[in-house]
Amino acid sequence: MDDGTATFLRGGTRLVTTATRGDDAHAAVVGLREKHYQPVLDGFGVQVWDGYDANAIHFISFVDGEAVASLRTSQDRVTSGEVAELFPDLASALPAVETEYLDLSRQLVVPEFRGIGLSAVITHVAAAWWLVNSPLRYAVAASREPAGGNARALGGTALAGPIYHGPENLPLLLMGARLPALAETTRMLLSKHNWAGAEEVE
Repeated sequence: MDDGTATFLRGGTRLVTTATRGDDAHAAVVGLREKHYQPVLDGFGVQVWDGYDANAIHFISFVDGEAVASLRTSQDRVTSGEVAELFPDLASALPAVETEYLDLSRQLVVPEFRGIGLSAVITHVAAAWWLVNSPLRYAVAASREPAGGNARALGGTALAGPIYHGPENLPLLLMGARLPALAETTRMLLSKHNWAGAEEVE
């Protein structure tokens, strides 16, 4: 998985998750968001693809060549990035030693693939990759309040909020987790949802 690609199996489903960036990620990510995420993005008043996307590493999961989930990841500081813009008191909400962090955002799973642990899979692959390829040891996410339960299930803790953002004043929570703990919690959730690494069954 050092190259950002990991394969997991569940019954007859083979899920390939890969790290991509820039133009390589654009078509798949935009297509997913326009089809399954547009109302939420409109409610927040943000573009389908923005400057944060252009500089991010996107993890995209595929089944039979079709994109079924995506997650945007970025290395940010307490003084910069989308989370810092949303939560101006970010520095006081994070553990004192954390000045840089991994931002997890824009996660989506295609409706017909929900309920089988894809959030755990894609978050695990992203967390494990960043642990190996960066010095970051803390992750944050600005989570819609209705999705806070999912963030907690993945190992997140509420740090601040809710704040209300966008033309529809949608509630956002600031969630945080130690990156090693996030990778481990999501790894354990894979077994709970009957996902196994391809190398474990081949």
